[in-house]
Amino acid sequence: MPSGVIAPRNGLNEGAPEANPQPGRGRGSRHRELRNRINGPKFPVRYEPYPSARSRRAARNLRPPEWGNVPLPSYRKNFYHEHTTTAQRSSEEVEAYRNANDITVAGRDAPKPIQHVEEAGLSESLTNTIKKLNSGSAPTALQAQCWPVALSGRDLVAVDCTASKWKPLAYLLPAIVHARHQLSVLDYGGPKVLVLILTREVARQVQTAVQELSKESGIRTLYILSGDPKPPQLKQLKEGADIFIATPGRLTVFMEEGKVNLGRCTFLAIDEADRMRDMGFGKNLRAIADNIRPDRQTLVRLTNATKESRELAQEFTNDPINVSVGTVTQEKQNRRVEHVVFICEKAKKEDRLVALLKDILRDESDRAVVFVERQQTVEHLASSLCSHGWPAVGIHAKKTEQEHQEALDALRSGTASVLVATDVATTAVDLENVRFVVSYDHPIHSSDLPRRFSHVARFDGAGRMYTFLAPDDHVRARELMRFFRENRQPLPPGLRKVANKAARK
Repeated sequence: MPSGVIAPRNGLNEGAPEANPQPGRGRGSRHRELRNRINGPKFPVRYEPYPSARSRRAARNLRPPEWGNVPLPSYRKNFYHEHTTTAQRSSEEVEAYRNANDITVAGRDAPKPIQHVEEAGLSESLTNTIKKLNSGSAPTALQAQCWPVALSGRDLVAVDCTASKWKPLAYLLPAIVHARHQLSVLDYGGPKVLVLILTREVARQVQTAVQELSKESGIRTLYILSGDPKPPQLKQLKEGADIFIATPGRLTVFMEEGKVNLGRCTFLAIDEADRMRDMGFGKNLRAIADNIRPDRQTLVRLTNATKESRELAQEFTNDPINVSVGTVTQEKQNRRVEHVVFICEKAKKEDRLVALLKDILRDESDRAVVFVERQQTVEHLASSLCSHGWPAVGIHAKKTEQEHQEALDALRSGTASVLVATDVATTAVDLENVRFVVSYDHPIHSSDLPRRFSHVARFDGAGRMYTFLAPDDHVRARELMRFFRENRQPLPPGLRKVANKAARK
């Protein structure tokens, strides 16, 4: 190896920029110089608490660095070389593929989508892993368009309204590739890549994919999740990792305590950013993003394509390419769904639900998902329905992964015909062949209503959604009216009546 070149670890940093320390200096000096180029003198960025702000509410006591005064070493982010097969496709063929897969692209110089995993230009081991996860060589529509964008170093805003599996792969594969090609240092001052996720359910799917993608790479991954014990996480933080996968609440707490430094991070992925905002993590997201170098690469995945969601994504990205998959199809499917609203007193809801299930679950293949607001309601309602003769199972965030899987398997196999669930518990779950969805409790966050609706909208036949509404719940009535109009559905007379009461007050 030529003198003065730091050897890549396990051969995985091939293509990363080389360090050229001054000749004649020892290994320790060479390492310190390389470390300082990447991390600065130990830590170039320190998070100073505001003197008058001791509260940790929404990460208010994190002061963003003055990035103009921080030396930022260069890094590599373009790893994409267009495959010959991809390059030879005409613009007409590209447009036909996008139309056939309901892909909409907006932004400067968007690359062509790939149609086979081999066209992504990955190593043989990564290509085989992706084929294994995808059960074939054809990428999903989201992957086909997002991978060329992300691997070429561009910022990305993606919306996927389809029922495709492995949505996190759209950003996890570029994250792994990015981490593999950055310079490695022995003194870990923070992650190279940060992936922000909302729930433990998403974390399960992400962990499965990351384990497969990083098997032979030597990439180290650390999970910083709310609800997990802190001591093991703090121990792992001291050992360091290339990739942090974190929930925004726990991460900002560790940042405030000086346990996490993001000065070395050059790649940020935010999954379900709009839903994070709706659940009260908007300020956390901004605090985290402000403490990562501004020239980073950022990928954002949204759950819907509303104007508000797009504006949120623009806050974190620079000149992004916008990719939407399934939005046109979703609109068509939404118009096929019949939506029934029951104006019902709270005390009579449970009896009305039992009567409804008796009326609609007539065939052995019929399935219903009942969405509720609280975990206690899941336990009570599932037990109550069983006592009425309906085989029901329940899932919520505090149940184990095994309990989740057993409940979903029971629903799919027909052992159970009713699933009672919270919105958080179904975030990363594909509820297949669900003909009926019951919105027993109105969702806390407005973004969860379309998500509930989408489960039944994907049913092959004529799906139906039922919503329970209290006669004095004027605010939610108006929210429902807006939802009906957005989905171009006729307004039920009873709903208009409840909403109009609010207008007259």
